[in-house]
Parts: sequence; structure tokens; C-alpha cells
Amino acid sequence: METRIKVHNFQISLVSVSYVLIMVSIPVGFYFLTSPAAKCKVCGDQSSGKHYGIQCCDGCSCFFKRSVRKNSNYVCIAVAKGQCPIDKSRRNWCPYCRFRKCLRVGMNVAAVQTERGPRLTPLTRLRKINKGNTKNYQILSQILITCLQQAQSNDHLRTLPIKQQQVIIRMVWYEYLILKISYWPVDIMSVFSECSDGNFKNLIETTKQLKADVMEVKLLESLILCRKEYALSRELASLLDSYTDYNLMVTYRYVAHEKNYLRFGHLLLALRQLCSLKVNDGLNNQFFLNIIEDILQTYY
Repeated sequence: METRIKVHNFQISLVSVSYVLIMVSIPVGFYFLTSPAAKCKVCGDQSSGKHYGIQCCDGCSCFFKRSVRKNSNYVCIAVAKGQCPIDKSRRNWCPYCRFRKCLRVGMNVAAVQTERGPRLTPLTRLRKINKGNTKNYQILSQILITCLQQAQSNDHLRTLPIKQQQVIIRMVWYEYLILKISYWPVDIMSVFSECSDGNFKNLIETTKQLKADVMEVKLLESLILCRKEYALSRELASLLDSYTDYNLMVTYRYVAHEKNYLRFGHLLLALRQLCSLKVNDGLNNQFFLNIIEDILQTYY
């Protein structure tokens, strides 16, 4: 039975008082962040509040704002156009489907306030150097942007100074791209017809034959991104060396746990092959180097 008390002619429920005391003791932000109903309508991640008219996470909010301000022209990367799944783990794979879902759930383009003119973006550069070219170059550039954004979030790479990150990206982007494309969640091989030669496709097929699982791909990514030969100082070389040792140890323990004792050697051979690749092995070199520089200027 609910108990009520009288304070200065106001009857207040003790249940209400308890609720108020609890809510006062909890920061407002914490309450909203932990509300089970506060989910991003775009990807289903935890919402950080209302952005551009809907509940969404910071990632989707920033993506939507950036897309509108830069007037980005996305193209779906999948064979089944416009059907890519957009959830917490796969929201970065296809910007076209992600932006379309932003609009579908009600994000308001008019609510994005333009503060200043945008810098030259990778897709702007793309349009300038490939006027009238096919959309395959555009799709590949979007894939490259997505890959390098994911590299930027690598647990080891992001601990390094920005300048060191940029140096590593400039040196390893090609082998990193090969690895990522080889295990892309949808079939995108058809986009390479005008952007590469048969050698590039062979590299992709060879890497696919490794049949690496998600954990192995992540470890190979870290080993590619932690190359101490690109260190800018002795201290950073030592740090990168420790990261490499750590990832090798984790890789060995992982395959040993699976009792596949030859797997460790196979992974190292694949890594060696990837790291020995040259940028001109089958890909339009100068075009992608231009895109890389624009990505580094825009996202770093």
C-alpha cells in the first residue's frame, strides 16, 4: 500500500520521493545513456541523444552530417544494389546504404548547419581527375576510404602520433587494402575491371585461399600496421616492435588453441607475401596515391 506524507499542504507519495532522490543522485546523461529504449534508429547501437530529428549514435550522426556537408555521392558496393545490412558491426561497409537508411528513418538534411566550406575531399578529387569515367573508380575509392577509416581505429595504430600514423598508412595501404578486399562481406570483384589488371585480381584470389577467420584477419591487419621499419624514432620503433611481438604471440596462441599447428606458419607466409607487394602490382598507382593523400588530409 502506498504511503503519503504532508509537507506544507502538499501530499507527496513516498514512492515519488524515493524516485526523485534516486534520480537526483544519478547524472542526467547517465540516465539517458542507459535507457533501454534509447537505440540508434540507423544501426541499433546505443543512442547518444536526438540528432537531426531522430535518436541515433554519435557515429551515424557524424556520418550523416559529413555526407550532407560534403554533398557526397555514394554508390552501393554490393551486387544486390541497395540491400546492404546496416547494423552496429556492419554500418561502415556501405556508405550508400547507410546514408539511404539515415534518410529512411527520418534524419533531416535541412537540420545540418553549414559552418564553413568543405575541404577538398577524396570524392571531389575523384571527380576532378576522372571526369566522365565509370563509377567503378568511385566505388573503389569509397572502399579505400572505408578501409583506412577502419585502420585508423586499430587499437595499436591509434596510440601512435598522427604523423607516425600517416607515414605508416602511406607505406602499407596497398597490402592492407588487399587483405580487406579479400574478406569483404559482399562480392565486389566486378568493380575491378577498369581499375586494375589481372594481377590485382590474382592477388585477391590468392589471399582469399588462406580462408582466414575474423580473428585471424584482425591480427594480420595489426601486424601490417605495426611495421617498425617505418618508425620515425627509436622510441616508436621499440613501441611498434612490442606491438608486433604481442600480435604474433596472440596469433600463435589462437591457432594453438584451435590445434591447427601448421596454421601459424601459413599465416606468416601470407603476411610475408602481402608485405612484399608493390603498389604498381596491378592497380592504377597514381590515382590511388592521390586518393590516399586526400584521405590523410581529411580524416587525420
